[in-house]
Amino acid sequence: MKHTIKKSFPRFILLDDDLFALAFAEKIILKNNRRAGIIAFSAAKEAIKYMEREDFKNTNTDAVFLTDLHMPEIDGFALLDRMEDKFTAMKERLHVFVLSAAACPAEVRRVFSYSCVIGFITKPFSDHKMEQILDCVRYPL
Repeated sequence: MKHTIKKSFPRFILLDDDLFALAFAEKIILKNNRRAGIIAFSAAKEAIKYMEREDFKNTNTDAVFLTDLHMPEIDGFALLDRMEDKFTAMKERLHVFVLSAAACPAEVRRVFSYSCVIGFITKPFSDHKMEQILDCVRYPL
């Protein structure tokens, strides 16, 4: 599976129901690149609606999607189910990472059962974890 970023720094889509976690992730991303494009959502429905837009699906820009696993209304698994079905055409440009502070081993295994997922990151987010994400998409195995 090849996941190579076509630009030096991708845009980021963040999804987390914790507003503090969203703000913290944005801060870390901007610390690594002040010009990074970031769009943040606190509800999965909003993120799905954004990613289903034709202008998003048809753009040639890479995107790193960081999503929380445990959220109200639509949890990370329901979101990943939908992504597996709807976003296969974008697989080379959409790099999905799941974040969680409280995932059990069975949930982590389930996360990796989705072909759209590149990695699993434990919270809290950090500069080191940001570097790992960028390494994963720049230098795939």
